[in-house]
Amino acid sequence: MKYTPRQLSFAQYLLRRIGFLTQKDIDVYLKHLLKVKGRYHFNPKAKNAFKSWQYSAKACIDALMAEITLKGSPNKISTRRLNGKNWTATSLSRYAFCQAAFSIGHSFEPAATTSNEWMEIGECLHQSLRLGVRYNQRSADPDPFYQRGWQNPALTKMLRSKLVHVGHGEKPKLFQNEETGFSGSPDYIFQDRDGAYFVVEEKFIRQDDPMNPSALKLIREELAGTLEAKNQERCQVWEKLPFYFFENHMIQVLAYLYNLIEYPLSYGYLVYWLYDFKDGEPYVFKAGVKKIKLDEKSSALYQRYKLKMVELMQKGVEAFDAALVNPKKCAACSFGAFCMHKTRRLDHVWLPYPQAAFRLFPTEFPDALRQSSAHQI
Repeated sequence: MKYTPRQLSFAQYLLRRIGFLTQKDIDVYLKHLLKVKGRYHFNPKAKNAFKSWQYSAKACIDALMAEITLKGSPNKISTRRLNGKNWTATSLSRYAFCQAAFSIGHSFEPAATTSNEWMEIGECLHQSLRLGVRYNQRSADPDPFYQRGWQNPALTKMLRSKLVHVGHGEKPKLFQNEETGFSGSPDYIFQDRDGAYFVVEEKFIRQDDPMNPSALKLIREELAGTLEAKNQERCQVWEKLPFYFFENHMIQVLAYLYNLIEYPLSYGYLVYWLYDFKDGEPYVFKAGVKKIKLDEKSSALYQRYKLKMVELMQKGVEAFDAALVNPKKCAACSFGAFCMHKTRRLDHVWLPYPQAAFRLFPTEFPDALRQSSAHQI
């Protein structure tokens, strides 16, 4: 799972063209970009059946070249019209994630270069793994390998409640609060057995499943007589997988709790589904659940980001601390192709995001690649 030497050299060159200043940032960014966009591709012509799935970093190079094209022609980027004081739970979550991502999301129309396969897979899983539907059918698949995704007591308690709203689908109901300017549609609203209403937001997180080793590894372990012990070891690793619930996701739940007025929401749940791939298809292998209540601590968290976001929307500019840029996070951001802040060259964020900020930087082409064209990398 790595770049070839020529791919690495070319990718580093592209990031310098984009404006990255330090080799450390380049190394971290490329390492995580490989996790985000690197892919196993099926090769039906492979002579060895165990090598039918081959890893490639080509999608990483393609993404960087698409970003070069976009930033080299900023006038061709379609802009959005700012929507006054109106905001959504998603936009507040995005602001808490990154000021620049918030501005970009409000300023430009989605383009092919913002495509993030993990996001697309997550949306597909949203549609196929609805809590209210799939949970009632979970016993239809007796294979414990796939049932593991439901082994969380909080899910059982949650789904004994009455489902009153589903935010998936082509035309989900949009809840609005004219007083605060809020609009949005949560993934689910339930009513529990005590009559209290609660909201649920689910996120799909790509992670390696410790109980999903390669077929080749399983055969070797079976031949060595260590398969049973290794499976027990993998099960223990699975059981101890930790969950860290991100602040911006919690704020998204809080936005519904504080602004949705059609239902008197008492609390909310944030659900993380961990998924991996088996034979090229995504599957969920574990769930983590966090209950979010309306209390003094959550109120302070919500108000801190809400007030700062509204201030940026009103003033159109605020300070940006380039020292806080995290290349790992930037590599996974769906708006990364538009972002100049990830280079640490800007110290303010503007709304709308200025097209004038887009530029490419001169840098020397690697000597080792002078005999190769981009499509040979």
